[in-house]
Amino acid sequence: MNEKSLPMAGMHQVTELLKVKVFQLNEYDAVAAFSLEEAKEWYEKHTGLSTDEAFYDYKAHEISGGDKIYENERMEEMVSVNEIVESYWQGSPFIAITSNC
Repeated sequence: MNEKSLPMAGMHQVTELLKVKVFQLNEYDAVAAFSLEEAKEWYEKHTGLSTDEAFYDYKAHEISGGDKIYENERMEEMVSVNEIVESYWQGSPFIAITSNC
């Protein structure tokens, strides 16, 4: 976890962050959530896509928190998946990584 965020966060928030995972749901999007089922359900509601449209024949999987991705399309700096969750988690699922810009 990002050390500078720990003193500012309450114990409940830190404990909750440790339970959040990021799931690659299709070739374009990865969602932060507590479980794969929650990620898929949220994604369908958020995008309005059907199960077949959203996930087709893609095998969803968890992404390691230590994996690094480019922070933006300029590809200048890399950020870890954990840093994304720490920065943007607000208690509910969100698209943590997208390549469909």
